[in-house]
Amino acid sequence: MPLRICSYEDRPEAMDSLILMGESLCRAEKGARGISLHLTVPEALTAVREWAERRPEVVLSTTRPEGVSGWDVKARLLLQELNDGHREALWLDADMIVTRPVSPLLKEFPPDWLIVAEEWDGVQAADVAHFWQTPPPHPVAPVNSCFVRVTETHRVLLDRWLQATRDPDYRAAQSLPFERRPWRLASDQVLLTALLGSEQFFRTPFDRIRMGRHIAQCAGSSGYAPGDRLVDLFRGLPPLIHCIGRKPWVSTQDLNGRFMLDLATDVSPYVLAARKVAKDLDMTPAWLEARTVPGTVLRGLTFGHPGLAGLPLAVLHALHTRSSG
Repeated sequence: MPLRICSYEDRPEAMDSLILMGESLCRAEKGARGISLHLTVPEALTAVREWAERRPEVVLSTTRPEGVSGWDVKARLLLQELNDGHREALWLDADMIVTRPVSPLLKEFPPDWLIVAEEWDGVQAADVAHFWQTPPPHPVAPVNSCFVRVTETHRVLLDRWLQATRDPDYRAAQSLPFERRPWRLASDQVLLTALLGSEQFFRTPFDRIRMGRHIAQCAGSSGYAPGDRLVDLFRGLPPLIHCIGRKPWVSTQDLNGRFMLDLATDVSPYVLAARKVAKDLDMTPAWLEARTVPGTVLRGLTFGHPGLAGLPLAVLHALHTRSSG
């Protein structure tokens, strides 16, 4: 059976990124196992509908799921795929670019294990346990839920994850700006981390796709190490390139340090990988264009290579992190 992949988007300003994720995925999987991509896009824009019609691999749903939002829709949609008869289902965040087939990546892990992504900042379990009001008895290091593969064996975990997103304290936290939310209630991936350390689920076998080899977690100039960037000149880009933090389609005009944020965006592996997909689709989102002179120069010197253009900034970030640590 084709691998069932699901994703969701309800922000009008992010619809271009959704199309670019879907297009890159469909192209990467061509000739591999094959995929069925189920996109849930309430009030989908015309551009999304027209693109989906050209892709037979894509199923587009426009009904808004009840009781969840874009921050916590994952458990609901993954359960829906299992209920529809799929033996396994994979969630991908919409702010990704896929460079190589995802289905072979899954074969690196046991067939019934939960698979999530490695968190970009390398925080350990002991460093975050105190952030929970009631620390899990078996705390685990934070997971990143941009990538979640489940099977039938994970129904109970998904049900509990969905229930956690309906907790009144969590729902109240979601009404706050992200930077003002308590860490333990910041997003559904923090809830999943806590559940995996709970008495009920700590024996659930799971593993993480790794930064560098499997995924570039592009958080400014971090999340994609200089060594990995150089090695990837020979082994190829990671299969997944993920945009973390402030999105390139969000203006930095009112932020301190705007120039450095714009420069990091200019040479972001995500932005440069997205540019290549957009060019083939004749898409011209303004957020893909360079905003700074140094960014334009670095793009030109490296021919827009997603890993190489931002290498100088990644080296500076790594040196700063090492010296401050």
